[in-house]
Amino acid sequence: MTHVVERQPEQPRRTTAAARLAGLADREREVAVAVGHGRSNAEIAAELYMGVPTVKTHVSRILAKLGLNNRVQIALLVHDAGLIDADEND
Repeated sequence: MTHVVERQPEQPRRTTAAARLAGLADREREVAVAVGHGRSNAEIAAELYMGVPTVKTHVSRILAKLGLNNRVQIALLVHDAGLIDADEND
């Protein structure tokens, strides 16, 4: 049996993702974008001038607030919201 996955059109998907991220605090959103860029907790801490335990707390809160299971899901949501470009090279 073959399952067909229908992709949501670009604009509604972007709007939905952006609305979900709107519930985050500013600092949580900054951490989410950094996760979307593939940064480690240590890299995020250095980039945003915070301790690694604080980054871990933000990541945990992001996961809980958005009902996500892992960092990859955060990255996908940030990408879908248009906060990062898949073709960006840092």
